[in-house]
Amino acid sequence: MSTITINLPDNNVRKINTGSDASLLKCLQDAGIYLPAICGGKGTCGKCKLKLLSGSLPVTLADDAYFSEEELDAGWRLSCMAFPAGDIAVQILESGENQFTAVDSFEQQEADQGVLSELFTPQKDALSFARQLEPDRLLSLPELLEVSKLNDPSRDNNFSIYRKHGKIIRIGDASEALYAVAIDIGTTTLGFALLDLHSGKIISRYSAVNKQRESGGDVISRIQKANDGGLLLLSGSVRKQIAEGINELCASAAVEAGNICKIAIAGNTTMLHLLLGLSCQTLGNVPFTPVTLDMVLVNWREIIGSDLSSPLDSGCEIAILPGISTYVGADITSGLYSTELHKHEGAAAFIDIGTNGEMALVHNGKIICTATAAGPAFEGGNILCGTGSVPGAISKVKFQDGVFVVNTIKDQPPVGICGSGVVDMVYQGLKHGYIKPSGRFTEKVQDNTIILAKDIVFCQKDVRELQLGKSAIRSGLDALLNHTGLNYDEITTLYIAGGFGFNLDMESAVGIGLIPPALLPKVSLIGNSALGGAVRYLLSTDGNAVLSQIIKQSEEFSLPTDKYFTQHFLSNVNFE
Repeated sequence: MSTITINLPDNNVRKINTGSDASLLKCLQDAGIYLPAICGGKGTCGKCKLKLLSGSLPVTLADDAYFSEEELDAGWRLSCMAFPAGDIAVQILESGENQFTAVDSFEQQEADQGVLSELFTPQKDALSFARQLEPDRLLSLPELLEVSKLNDPSRDNNFSIYRKHGKIIRIGDASEALYAVAIDIGTTTLGFALLDLHSGKIISRYSAVNKQRESGGDVISRIQKANDGGLLLLSGSVRKQIAEGINELCASAAVEAGNICKIAIAGNTTMLHLLLGLSCQTLGNVPFTPVTLDMVLVNWREIIGSDLSSPLDSGCEIAILPGISTYVGADITSGLYSTELHKHEGAAAFIDIGTNGEMALVHNGKIICTATAAGPAFEGGNILCGTGSVPGAISKVKFQDGVFVVNTIKDQPPVGICGSGVVDMVYQGLKHGYIKPSGRFTEKVQDNTIILAKDIVFCQKDVRELQLGKSAIRSGLDALLNHTGLNYDEITTLYIAGGFGFNLDMESAVGIGLIPPALLPKVSLIGNSALGGAVRYLLSTDGNAVLSQIIKQSEEFSLPTDKYFTQHFLSNVNFE
């Protein structure tokens, strides 16, 4: 039995005992201590680093590749590669992820107010209250619990009946405070919006890093973790964060959480399977069959359970929005709903750029959807000094007076480079002769690295990572147009969704070949469209019907089996 003493970033100290042969990272995860590990514990991302204060942790090959000799001597180790053989003490430093700048804004379309209400005077006769209200429909238990309020002898006989999508969500008086919460579960971040259902206004927003990142930065890593016995861990992690996020929303808006009566959640298919605790065994293997893509209606108790303190009504209904396919999930359905892409009369395109690149093209009443694995470079992953959108992340790069000049998020001292900064860096390097069209550095680059700031460099491998991601997105878009027989001049609008797209410099995006030049004047940056679609659903009276219509209009186009995509992927790797 070994004892691990952990000095945490908040200056608290915890001790855990372990008798297993698990890695230090696994021991910390089992104890509920969060460390990012976007490579899934393979020793390649360097995000799970910590400092050995006492005891012994031998230097591994991964440590030797990632840390300098001085850092190794100071005790720095990768926790995923460390296996304690005796008592040790370690220091975990603040990763900055709790300050992650996630995009929770979006283009909000006009929508109805969130609830329909009617006055009702119950009759105390042999006919039940339920049948008086709904003579042709069976009510759920949460609805019946609301109906039971009609039997309150202390109330007068005039009640307001509030309905949402045809269901009774609250019975009270005309001044009853009613709220709803929209949630986007992204692979990297979670976004929340609190809505006043009477006014239709967003009154509070909140975002956080998805702490499932400790099991890997992409969906494949999460699927593997779930299939290796970690499903409950991953499910519990996101459920806990949802409860915490709603508490934060309510605290910031000074509202009673008990008045939240509806929640809508969007996310990709894997994230929603993990939320619901559904098996992921077939998600990672051809033909990638999900358990469900349909809308799932559950109540708060079924998702959060009784082990987490929650001020919400346990019967509060949660709508898990529907997806189109395994890799074109509810986040994209919600995004299409947000933009009303299905209503476009001309040809219009939609791209959500991230670790996965989902895209859709509407033409002649059909929505052709596809997805491609872009890799984590657009979110700072697999970049030597890469980081997420945290304060101090280099988000913009310009070449001025013979040097690369950087700007950081919130103007903080540089801590790394995020996705938009990577795109800027490559474009500026191409433009000023530091990077060849093939992606190779020119003779202007000394020691195969470009220094951007103290301890922050950009290397040849970073260019290669961006090339692969850029080619995946551009080739997918090229193949989508080829499949429909369209050209870029015929596209009237290109919606670019997601946090990366929201911060992207479009000149740089066109300059590296990510976005076709013909589409530059047609670009509309729409932010977190998945969250926007969930908000729209909560404020609509016909949300179920519209989502069903979008799915009915949609058909999937498979890129892996498309020869055009394969051929263009190879040619689009270059910056020519």
